[in-house]
Amino acid sequence: MQLSRRAFPVVLVILFLAVSAKGQVASSPFSKFGIGDLYSPALAQHQGMGGIGISNWSSSYINSQNPALLVFNKVTVFQGGIQVENRKATDGTTTQSFFNGNLNYLTLALPAISGRWTTSIALTPYSHTNYNISFSDVASGSNTAINRDETGKGGINQFSWSNGVAVNKYLSLGLKASYLFGTIITQDVNPYVNPIGTNTSVYVRDYFHGFNFTGGVSFHKDSLFKGNYRVAVGAVYSLKSNLDAQHFSRYQLNSISGAIIDSATVDNNLGSKMLIPQNYGVGLSFGKVDKWTIGGDFTYLDYRTFNGFTNSLGTPTIGFRSGVGMEYIPDVQDFTNYLNRITYRVGASFEKSPYLINNNPLTDVGATFGLSLPVGGGWSAVDIGLKAGKRGTISKNLILENYFRVYFGITFNDRWFIKRKFD
Repeated sequence: MQLSRRAFPVVLVILFLAVSAKGQVASSPFSKFGIGDLYSPALAQHQGMGGIGISNWSSSYINSQNPALLVFNKVTVFQGGIQVENRKATDGTTTQSFFNGNLNYLTLALPAISGRWTTSIALTPYSHTNYNISFSDVASGSNTAINRDETGKGGINQFSWSNGVAVNKYLSLGLKASYLFGTIITQDVNPYVNPIGTNTSVYVRDYFHGFNFTGGVSFHKDSLFKGNYRVAVGAVYSLKSNLDAQHFSRYQLNSISGAIIDSATVDNNLGSKMLIPQNYGVGLSFGKVDKWTIGGDFTYLDYRTFNGFTNSLGTPTIGFRSGVGMEYIPDVQDFTNYLNRITYRVGASFEKSPYLINNNPLTDVGATFGLSLPVGGGWSAVDIGLKAGKRGTISKNLILENYFRVYFGITFNDRWFIKRKFD
């Protein structure tokens, strides 16, 4: 695997440059609510299958959705990925387009005891906030219309340590411990220009940090129906998290260029807690080993107990993520025809946000397609996931978003920390 060893440092440099660029996904007014849009934990290879991954696994890829499935990684695996997105938002009258990209994940899995215990570390985003909204409002105590600009930036990241352990040849268990941290900054500006050329704003900065724990279980049975068929069932459960929060807010008098002329602090790093509720998911898959797999996932998100400092909560409610998908490899052993060794994936997803917007549910429906292109003798791969979807509606006082998303990932498989012996 000399190719992957030579390429590994180069890819690390590229991905860490992506981290330093601090890019964010395309702007969305829906990221205003709660702690922002929640990221799917799926990596590029699973994004091409409708985002499913609670039960389906491969020894060539890290599974970031169910820690119990890590045990099937019997060699060292490194995966890094970025996400690029084009989004168009419309209210039925005006349409705006947004384009951006960001780092999606860095993750490494190491077999502590091959086939029995695998450990993994990962850096991934948990949520993101990115919006810029302009609208008219009525000044309190008068009938005077004023213009307002609301902006938000930031989000929550997570650094996680996961372990998967085989109980027997059918059953495995896993545990993921995550440290969540990040800052969300919002600003509400009244751009009305008075005679001396100033405007006023409210600046809010919320910093969060704390731990979250997720358990997983997987059961699979191979060699079914007198053939090389497999059925697998998986489940995950994330405990609720009480994150420490620090809230800072101030009133500002700004020049037209944005410079602060004067300010008055209201809350100076006021300490409190933010509760992220528990959630759980289940998955089922069936397939022929090294040939094809079909499956489906469902994750339940009950945010009715969510609370936090953020001043744009919406109305927390029950939400969910669901997806179905399949993958197909024509012939994994065919080294005479490269196209036969490519993994092809298709899927679909349907999600309901755990927030009511204007007292209406917010849904997201998407179709996915993906490829894994083998490199370096077939142990490693370039992973591509595509998703086209829409979220919201132009009725019920909401906004309709149409988006196209590209997930690009690189996977390296290699045998590390093995002492060579020569006779």
